[in-house]
Amino acid sequence: MIKKSKKVKILYSFFLITFSFSITTEDIYDNSYALIIGIDKYQNVRGLDYAVKDAVDIQTMLIDIFHFKQDNIVLLQNEEATKTNIIQEFSNITKEAGVNDRLLIFFAGHGETETLPNGGEIGYLMPVDGNQDLYVSAIKMDELRTISLRSEAKHILYLVDACYGGLVSVGARSLDAQTEPDYIPKITKEKSRQIISAGGRGEEVIEKAEWGHSAFTKNILSGLRDAKADTDSDGIITAQELGIYLKKRVTIDSNNQQTPKTRNLTTDEGEFVFIYSENIIINQQADNNADDEKMDLILDKLDKLEKQAEEKTTINEEDDELYSNDSEDLEDRVKTIWNDEDLLLHILFHSSHNSNTSMPETSPFVLGVEKAIDTNLYLQVGVRWDNETIAEHYNGADSLEYNSTGLRVGLKKIISQNFISSQVALSIINSEFKSNNISSTNETLLDSSIGGTLEISMGVIFPYWEEMSIQFLTGYNFSGIKNQNDEDLLNSPFVGIGMQILGDWF
Repeated sequence: MIKKSKKVKILYSFFLITFSFSITTEDIYDNSYALIIGIDKYQNVRGLDYAVKDAVDIQTMLIDIFHFKQDNIVLLQNEEATKTNIIQEFSNITKEAGVNDRLLIFFAGHGETETLPNGGEIGYLMPVDGNQDLYVSAIKMDELRTISLRSEAKHILYLVDACYGGLVSVGARSLDAQTEPDYIPKITKEKSRQIISAGGRGEEVIEKAEWGHSAFTKNILSGLRDAKADTDSDGIITAQELGIYLKKRVTIDSNNQQTPKTRNLTTDEGEFVFIYSENIIINQQADNNADDEKMDLILDKLDKLEKQAEEKTTINEEDDELYSNDSEDLEDRVKTIWNDEDLLLHILFHSSHNSNTSMPETSPFVLGVEKAIDTNLYLQVGVRWDNETIAEHYNGADSLEYNSTGLRVGLKKIISQNFISSQVALSIINSEFKSNNISSTNETLLDSSIGGTLEISMGVIFPYWEEMSIQFLTGYNFSGIKNQNDEDLLNSPFVGIGMQILGDWF
């Protein structure tokens, strides 16, 4: 929790914003409409993993945070998102939106670029039934501009989670928020036709299991839902603010493999805006309360926001700059402690060959969780166990068995995106060597020991399936366990090969 003295600073800023700036969504728009498209399972090209989830989560955010009406949102998923259906819904929703309405169109799927004979290029969005004949089967990006011109809507914003080239855009005049008086009222009165795309030609949309999203949608959600794109902390995010935030964050998350682009489709000076409903609620309630009650209301609202936050954070209380208006500085200082979206089920199993004649081979199995702690760096925590039969005698003698259980903690580093990773792990294990009489249920503990293993490995990630990799391991087993002849069973270096699998949080 934030200390009282620090909270006062936040409350003061919150108070000024809330009561001096009373613009609401209803002041700017009569209605809000959205067309949301997500395609994972393509008929003729390689599929994606999280496009449908991206689309569903965008829909949820629009309804819960920005109060889009469910009836005003059209969602097309997978087999619904044919070229014919998409064009039809484009036509329907652009005709439905009125002169004082806003329209948001979100697309998550493949983008393609066609090179023209004269050296130019055309960008396309790939519907679920699209194929390599792009002109016939796909949707030209220039069609988005044509569609937007056919609509009376005041503001239209395209969020395109696909990489492509060849979009015709214009250099529209823009107002300066720093110098222009009444900036928000002015930009919201003018028309706008804007597009923010995930990347350009030759770039690839980056998806990761630990995000459960693409890099682009992950940061749309953090920028809008968590207000990280609100760089001036006024409770309003413009399309330009969102575009600047996405350009920085997606470039970082994708290791410079993908850089979003913000463009204007017309020369209009307006801006699509997102206004937080929390501010609206406080304003409406506070008008009917005395001054002391207003402050109590703000305190209650802040406490609710803290409790509802999806990420638990620790804040550097010694740094006064933490509470400046620079949201990027705030993000760098606030460390995520726990986030279910970052948590993955982790499975590792391998066969190891030991330089020890008493037990030359073991087959450990690890089950646990993996969590991102930094860009391309992941923490693994899990339970490790092993069970081996050393020798069996079927003449009534004993069957000799080794088993171990323990805790494994490791770090994984991505060396080459979607290709090579490296890991180092330390395990603390309890080992036992037993004799089991086959002809009876008698069991005799011959030796036990607390030991450990140090493990270093390199993983080769499967193409198009980064959740699975082949692991090449080496390390040392520090177990002091001995067999019936007082010989070391392990306590030796080892090499091995195995498989590592990651899965979405349970």
